[in-house]
Amino acid sequence: MVLIAPLSNESNSSKDRCLRKKTLIIAFSVVVLLALGACVWGAVMTSKFVKVNKKKSIYSEEFDFIVVGLGAGGSVITSRLSEVSSWTVLALDGGPHEELSSTHIDPNNLLPVYSFVSPHDPIITSLPLRAANNKIMYLPRFNGLGGTARLYGGINVRPSPSIMRRWPANWTYDDLLPYYKKIEDHYCYYYNENITGISNEDCRKYHGQYGPLQVNPTYLPEFANVSKLFEPICKDVSQLWGGYNADINGQQHLGCSLFQRYFNRKENRTDEQSDYFLGTSFQGYLQPSVINRGNLRIRSATMVTKILFDKSSPPKAIGVMIQNATGSYTIKVNKEVILAGGAFATPHLLQVSGIGDPLALAQARIPLVATNYHVGKNLRDHVAVPMVLRLKEASSTFPNVVTNSTGYVKSIPNGSKSWIITLNTGLRQDNITDLQIYFSNTNYHSPDLFTNSEPRQCRFGSNGHRETPAEITLRMILQDPSFLGNVTAISDNIHHRPIINFNWESISDYEYGVFNVTIEKFRYLIKNTDWGNLIAEEVYPGIDVPLKTFIDGHLETALHPISTCQMGLCSDTRLRVFNISQVRVCDASAFGEQVDANPSATIFALAERLADIIRFDYNELHQQPQSKTSRVREASGSTISYKTTNNMKDYSEFFPQGA
Repeated sequence: MVLIAPLSNESNSSKDRCLRKKTLIIAFSVVVLLALGACVWGAVMTSKFVKVNKKKSIYSEEFDFIVVGLGAGGSVITSRLSEVSSWTVLALDGGPHEELSSTHIDPNNLLPVYSFVSPHDPIITSLPLRAANNKIMYLPRFNGLGGTARLYGGINVRPSPSIMRRWPANWTYDDLLPYYKKIEDHYCYYYNENITGISNEDCRKYHGQYGPLQVNPTYLPEFANVSKLFEPICKDVSQLWGGYNADINGQQHLGCSLFQRYFNRKENRTDEQSDYFLGTSFQGYLQPSVINRGNLRIRSATMVTKILFDKSSPPKAIGVMIQNATGSYTIKVNKEVILAGGAFATPHLLQVSGIGDPLALAQARIPLVATNYHVGKNLRDHVAVPMVLRLKEASSTFPNVVTNSTGYVKSIPNGSKSWIITLNTGLRQDNITDLQIYFSNTNYHSPDLFTNSEPRQCRFGSNGHRETPAEITLRMILQDPSFLGNVTAISDNIHHRPIINFNWESISDYEYGVFNVTIEKFRYLIKNTDWGNLIAEEVYPGIDVPLKTFIDGHLETALHPISTCQMGLCSDTRLRVFNISQVRVCDASAFGEQVDANPSATIFALAERLADIIRFDYNELHQQPQSKTSRVREASGSTISYKTTNNMKDYSEFFPQGA
């Protein structure tokens, strides 16, 4: 027993150790298996979670079309594309929410005085102009719904058929005429031809009715005395411009005429005494009935910082990156991105997105996505110099008001402008407009040096009858200058303003000649007509100042920049940007060449035609606008209020020389 007992205890102990070991191994194995199972399950679930959230983080929303910019071209294309109920459309604008102007406080009184119409103005300036004694020009732009036209005078002038022959085939004047007519609700349909001077036949041949934009003329009975006395000279067929032209947008584009402007009646369309407001593209094309479309989303205060591309060949736009008050997001595009930011912003966005001249992009440290040497190149503009005349009597600039029992009643707005004159000096063989002249009852000569901290104030001189002595301006705008400039990004940050270089190195003999011939004609009129008896002296150029010296010192932009993604070079004739896909251009940057006219009418016509091109490309040309019974594909996310159009402020009063 004594010998056996130790052996039994040792055996039991050994069995216990083995049992404990097996238990530990089993427990460890179970833990390992459970851990592995948990890892596998976690990996699967994490993978699913990551996929879902990855999709959300990359694309917060998706639309068929994304329109960048809601100025002239952007408003048109947004309205027309959203007529197709099966398409979803997102329109974005970087300008602030329009509620800022719904108060009765002018934003200029709230924000830094340096801004022209803060907070809408990005404060763009040019490089020094060698042709203008190295003057740096301030280029007022409007970031907001309706675009830069909100600053200017709403002047409706079409280019001549002659200059439009420079554009690519299928983009001539005759090709665009149906679209020039489509945009208009023209006054010739509402007044007797004895009043308008436009025959019923010519009215229907050259103008449209019931279009989105009302077109009304300046109102002769309200012209100031100095303008009224110019009427016989305006109508004199022996003058350089060939006499009076009742319709500058009709059969003949040269002559002395009344301004045709995008001003809307608030009440009776046919009542000359009905109040008015500046009609912008946004108000014309994006009425509440359009804003309320279920397939359309419009967002202000939202900056597009980059266009996103895949790695296909050619690179295809797959979305955009946006930034607003709540953060940065990416939005997927299924069909196309439409760029409508204008002649400066559109090429700039392309460049920061990697599309452009490889050397310029490399210098800005922007990764190349696709080569396109013409992005930002071929910048054109019109140039202006003033002829400022001081009057003997301030009363010469008093407006001839229309009154009733309650006093003065506004009619079709004149602002400071009365006559518009378009002429060909005969210094060239073609029939384009050499010079466009605004006859204005005020002095709005721009500063010779960029030294004033308030550009919007320094661009005003005397204010007509409100100051003594009174001064008037004949603003002479050269329509076909020879220089070409460029817009160049300095980094891949959209908030870093691009370099604007007009390359105005010198003025040619032809360009000097146009100004010289015209100024000499007016000097003759001052000496030899009753109208000239109102003039006390020539302030600018000044009789004793050599004309070349004056032009070199006073040259300035007419604020008509175009062609920085020129059709036929940067983009094709369907306005698709070369060497990438799913991106088109729909603004003045796409102009095929120069226009001898204010650009706005042609921007509207171009956008209308592009809408038809896109519909044709997607076999949707004949679809009618949405009705209450049409089947609409809903777009995601929020949109602006339909009341926004009621809050839009007319800023053109701050900038009367804008066209």
